[in-house]
Amino acid sequence: MHKRKRMSPEESRRLAVATARDILREEGAAAVTLKAVAGRMGRTHAALLHHFGSVDGLHAQLADEIAHEVADSIAGSIGRYQAGKVKLRRVVEEMFTAFREQHFGELIAWVVLQRRREALAPVEHAIAGVITKITPPGDDRPLDRATMGLVLVAIGDALVGEEVARACNLPHDVAHEIAVKQILAVLGELR
Repeated sequence: MHKRKRMSPEESRRLAVATARDILREEGAAAVTLKAVAGRMGRTHAALLHHFGSVDGLHAQLADEIAHEVADSIAGSIGRYQAGKVKLRRVVEEMFTAFREQHFGELIAWVVLQRRREALAPVEHAIAGVITKITPPGDDRPLDRATMGLVLVAIGDALVGEEVARACNLPHDVAHEIAVKQILAVLGELR
């Protein structure tokens, strides 16, 4: 008989979030349930319920992890842009890629459609952190508005960007050009 390795509560939570992330990538947000995660981990549903309280707790933890990774990526991209190392289009492309590849847009949409908005608190905190990181002292440009616009466009792109581009008979990367122009207009840099 094979014995399961005993894990600390923290190790078990980390493994559960990593497993949930795998399921999110492979099957989508709707498939991220306590039962599915527990089954893949070889644990019981009750054990995960003990660690997270509910599927909402698991989704919140998953959103927190992804939000911080995406926020760090965005802040890094914007930092490189501010230092003159990359063009704004590259920042937009990196953000859109992060939202799409991490299934972040889908996770946000799923949580909202399930009417569990409280699970989005980590996303709110991560976005607020990005704005704080990218706003140098004395900078009065509306970076908060530019960030809001970019995040909303990135979420939409992650959800239906390919399909809308196809419907408009345009290449998908046209969305990047539109986002860049909108951000520059918000920042007052288009004259």
